[in-house]
Amino acid sequence: MGLDVAVFKSASTMEREFPGYRFQREPTTGECEVVHPEGVNLTWDVVTVCDWRVGNIAHVAALREAIAGLLGEGSALERIVLFSACSVGDVIEEPSFVELERELRLIESSTDAWVREFADGLSELIRMARREKNPIVFV
Repeated sequence: MGLDVAVFKSASTMEREFPGYRFQREPTTGECEVVHPEGVNLTWDVVTVCDWRVGNIAHVAALREAIAGLLGEGSALERIVLFSACSVGDVIEEPSFVELERELRLIESSTDAWVREFADGLSELIRMARREKNPIVFV
């Protein structure tokens, strides 16, 4: 068990990559499913623009503590991203990105390599989510 996140490709991206296919977008996660031709199932790597394993339960707990030491208890990163290491199905939507990015800028120069890696990884997911106009999804 651990914390894994992904951003699904938008329907327009999928249609560019698969001309002649039609897609239906799941409204919460943004995941696209092939509706034509019938019976086509696409692999995970094809439907996601990026995915990332933040870490196992112990790693996430240590990361939460390290970030709390830098930002204080109750930060947006703690409340929105690191609150649980098993949040499957939850999403982070665009309105939260600005607050998260503000805090990521505060921790990106940390002396802790895990914290820097986390800041870089989440920043990349936010960029991809904006580009695809989809949320970040806990998977």
